[in-house]
Amino acid sequence: MTRFLDSYAAYVVDVLRPTQLEIKGLLGAWREPTYWSKYQRTNSLPIPTPIRAALSRIKRPEQVVDKIFRKPHKFPDGLVPSSYRRMYDTIGVRVVVYFLSHLPLIDRELRSNDVVEIADVEPPEIFMNPQQARLLSMDHIDLKEKESGYRSVHYNVRLKRSEVPAHKRPVFEIQVRTAAQDLWSQLEHHLGYKPLKRTNSAAKRQLRILSQMLGAIDENFNLLYEELNRFQEELSFGPSDPLTAEKLPAVLAEIGISCAQRDINNILVFLYSRGIETVRDVWDIATPRRIEIIRNTYRSTVGRLPFNLETVATLAAMRGAKDEDEEIRRIKLQIAYRGAWDNIRQEFVQEHDG
Repeated sequence: MTRFLDSYAAYVVDVLRPTQLEIKGLLGAWREPTYWSKYQRTNSLPIPTPIRAALSRIKRPEQVVDKIFRKPHKFPDGLVPSSYRRMYDTIGVRVVVYFLSHLPLIDRELRSNDVVEIADVEPPEIFMNPQQARLLSMDHIDLKEKESGYRSVHYNVRLKRSEVPAHKRPVFEIQVRTAAQDLWSQLEHHLGYKPLKRTNSAAKRQLRILSQMLGAIDENFNLLYEELNRFQEELSFGPSDPLTAEKLPAVLAEIGISCAQRDINNILVFLYSRGIETVRDVWDIATPRRIEIIRNTYRSTVGRLPFNLETVATLAAMRGAKDEDEEIRRIKLQIAYRGAWDNIRQEFVQEHDG
């Protein structure tokens, strides 16, 4: 046992931690709205931004040992290095999306991504009822059902490019689920029913009922999401119309700015706080000259063009400026404010991760 644990500790240092750091790089890119702009169907629709949370973990030594003992048919050689090398969840990744419609988006991304590839060791599995999988066009994945009502999509993947040599790169598991599915999974795990084999039938029925209820909530939120997308794609608006969540993506598209679905509410709150409440208000502040000044000032100050959200915020901050000098001063103040806020946020994230 001691030799086995020592070898696994070395494996963690040499293989798993470097791989996890590279995975975190991918997950970090996925959190950025611009990453998903390639899936934006039209300019009048927001960037979908499916990622609510993306987490990774390395399997603890006692969990590795327990799995080997629980599944001798999979690990017949017992406590030897080849056992944990064949264990496809020594690194586990959980990706939580907002809506059911985002599940096929992640599926498509995993199958076309240039960083990871779906491994050929075990095919992906989807834990979902057949009708829902068919409606999501995900019935190409092996369909599974658990008595408890657990729902998720599981992939075994491997990094295509890595500092870890190709023959040592581990297969790791990515679980993808909606926020509602993740809530159910965490509560089920917290209750302690999952690892027990003799859970009483009443508890099993209750878990199944709760899963069905959350599944219905999931479907209804997804219906609202799809309905909003259809409305955003088809609506028309005039100068005097108030800014709303439905109109904002198309209004911003008129001035060459894309917005992410997750940012719509924040943009509206920010614009309304600056007295920008109608379509005409946006058109009045978003002149080509001002947008060009913003881009040039960002390029000269921070060495890059502004992100779309930064452009909107800066345009709002420029409202009422008396002349171009005042506009540039306000742009630089907005850059400084944004930089200070990003530093605070980064410190908070690092402290939280620690």
